[in-house]
Amino acid sequence: MEESTVVVCIGSDKVAGDMLGPLVGSSLRDEYELGCPVYGAVGESVNGLNLAEYLDMLRARHPSARIVAVDAALGKAGDVGTIRLKRGGIRAGGAMEKPLERVGDVGIVGVVAEERAPNEVYAALLAVPYDLVASLAARIAKMIYTVLGSVG
Repeated sequence: MEESTVVVCIGSDKVAGDMLGPLVGSSLRDEYELGCPVYGAVGESVNGLNLAEYLDMLRARHPSARIVAVDAALGKAGDVGTIRLKRGGIRAGGAMEKPLERVGDVGIVGVVAEERAPNEVYAALLAVPYDLVASLAARIAKMIYTVLGSVG
């Protein structure tokens, strides 16, 4: 049976500021019975190194599914700790100025740090407190479950 919704959680579990997606994915798999596929979790990251392969797999396995993409983002100082919803998905890797393909029909981003100059982004992501990322991830996972429940 074809799923109507797929969740793709993007990020690396090796850098605190980029762990948001994998933490959301792990939470959705371990704490909630979402009823739809979830890709990307701690230990199974969907990131800039393998994103193209995941997108190819999603097109083959879930050709008509609505894709919800989750990722960390940088923003204005006053926006750190907020969650943003984006129509048309997200462009992963934007903070690192990587030309990656847009992902998803709907994007959910958690703002984990203040925007920096391109050569300072990695340092900013390393300095993000884990507690902030974990708190955002818990809120996003609960939000996704509340909206999607077990609809699949």
